[in-house]
Amino acid sequence: MITDVVVARRADAALVVSWRIAGDCDRVELAWGGSPDGLDHEHAVTLDATVGQAVLTGPRPGRVYVSVGPAGGGGATVAGERNVGLAGPVNFRDLGGYRSRHGGTVRWGRVFRSDALVLEEADVEQFAGLGIVTVYDLRSDLERTTNPNRIPDHIRPDLDLRVVPLISGDPDDPAGDGADLADGEAILARLYTRVIDRAAPAFGQILTGLADPACLPAVVHCMAGKDRTGLVAAVLLEILGIAEDDILADYELTGRYRNTERVKESLARLGARRQLPPEVLAGIVRAPRWAMEAALRTVRDRYGDFDAYLTGPGGADPAVPAELRRRLLTPSP
Repeated sequence: MITDVVVARRADAALVVSWRIAGDCDRVELAWGGSPDGLDHEHAVTLDATVGQAVLTGPRPGRVYVSVGPAGGGGATVAGERNVGLAGPVNFRDLGGYRSRHGGTVRWGRVFRSDALVLEEADVEQFAGLGIVTVYDLRSDLERTTNPNRIPDHIRPDLDLRVVPLISGDPDDPAGDGADLADGEAILARLYTRVIDRAAPAFGQILTGLADPACLPAVVHCMAGKDRTGLVAAVLLEILGIAEDDILADYELTGRYRNTERVKESLARLGARRQLPPEVLAGIVRAPRWAMEAALRTVRDRYGDFDAYLTGPGGADPAVPAELRRRLLTPSP
């Protein structure tokens, strides 16, 4: 069996594909194409399975998925690039590929997470190729007015835009009234706990939508794609049975992909108004693993598990957690 397939793009546009072998397998076959189900994949190369890595050059334009399977037949594992590679929303990422304790992996190309959807001209064709039918915008009215999404109407005239603000009040004041502003990372930890406490119905609304196949593929986004989007992604992955280490690693990826100019603008507004020193602002912009870990622990401590959180204070139908797993996980091998 082929496991842990990872696809990454080099600066020269070549794809580096790595994999692991579980059990007996002498040679592997790599194929690639534009669909996450592998139906249109064309043979790329056959290699000794123990090599564990291959470089594919000259890939087709747009979104590329790679399937790796035993040569001569057998179950192949499909993977795509974690970051989609858009020029405007640089933190636009696929939540696919993570292994679940329930069996199988998260399906590629079904749920994406992102920063603000300010598409550049170069992004239009690739974004259209993702087939996204639903957009969940977690930002406040002020954020959407100040920094509106830029999605050309011709991409998908019937695109379903759902505004579900995850934080009320001033979006540039994540700490809340009366908070101690001495530690930027602590501000984030308080923010995450506050969102978990106060925005459960919003989580229920979003994840109920993601359980509906008519609403997929979908993208969930806020301004930077880190805090609010990170919480929604974490709750979804928890319900899908993904290991906490993988969930926290996904959260930390924002540190690699975030839009630095957009972050600077937001921090400048916050720093000027609250007179915060640079070291505190630096803490707020980070993606500290411990802060997200504390938020997940809060859910477990108060509700037992994430299914109970979603169907209790989240208000979702009791069938939603199982439906999410049925729709968003591949079958067990």
